[in-house]
Amino acid sequence: METRRTTILLEKELYRQAKRVALEQDKTLKQIVEQALRAYLNGGHEQLPKSREGGFGVYAGRPRGTLKRQSIYRDILK
Repeated sequence: METRRTTILLEKELYRQAKRVALEQDKTLKQIVEQALRAYLNGGHEQLPKSREGGFGVYAGRPRGTLKRQSIYRDILK
């Protein structure tokens, strides 16, 4: 699939919410934006899961000290 690069400006809170959903679903922000745009263009038939309230969960079984997306974005979402 051919892709195109673009720049969008988002409100700070909308950006934070999208990043939080991306972390919870272990996806990239690009994947979340594409999923939301597809759902919108298809008349909302693909519903996005609602984000959980209360912050991040604990992911058992992952070794400490590895660089994961959750740790990279943790400070951004505070």
